[in-house]
Amino acid sequence: MSKYYNLSGVDWRREKVYGKSRGNQLVSKMEDNLDQEVLYYLDEGIINHLADSMRVESLEFKDHYPNQFNDYSFLTAPAYKAFEGYLFQIAKEMKLPSSSPKLIGTYFDEGRVDETIDNLLKELEAKSEGTAKLSKDEKQFIKDMVSEMKRFLFHYRHTPAHYIGDLIDTADKAEQNIHSIYRIINETTKTLLKAKLISPSDDVH
Repeated sequence: MSKYYNLSGVDWRREKVYGKSRGNQLVSKMEDNLDQEVLYYLDEGIINHLADSMRVESLEFKDHYPNQFNDYSFLTAPAYKAFEGYLFQIAKEMKLPSSSPKLIGTYFDEGRVDETIDNLLKELEAKSEGTAKLSKDEKQFIKDMVSEMKRFLFHYRHTPAHYIGDLIDTADKAEQNIHSIYRIINETTKTLLKAKLISPSDDVH
């Protein structure tokens, strides 16, 4: 259960789901960026990637390694993986049509994953608009968050993630991307939790 994200009283080494490095995670930094109710909700795999992202961020590349890299997109990778996992988690719980893993298959197919994520965003927006559990302002907020998710996916997926395309040429730009992901995950989760469209699980994910 993700309410063990800080591993209090838990022997993380005996539980593979926590990840081999979870004992060295930056709990205080996670709590600085994400509300506790959000950390309680997120799957362990997502927590692992967020923990990796915050560990990389703590190395302060922009201060200690200025002009040492041509492309800083690698700094965004753990947060991006957390973001993808987050979309699949809420899609599965909200029973969005594209949430079935069969649509992706048992092997990695980038095109099919991209298409599925794009469909999930459309379905999230449609389901949010069609439910009475969200106020008018909350529906607009979800719509705005989905638009921001689409913008991020467009700029990250089709350029920095590939050889041909734009670079993330400064650590500051990478940091902006990372914190955009943290904010999207945090604020969207709080809105969906408040409306009871999603809820924390008592199971280890």
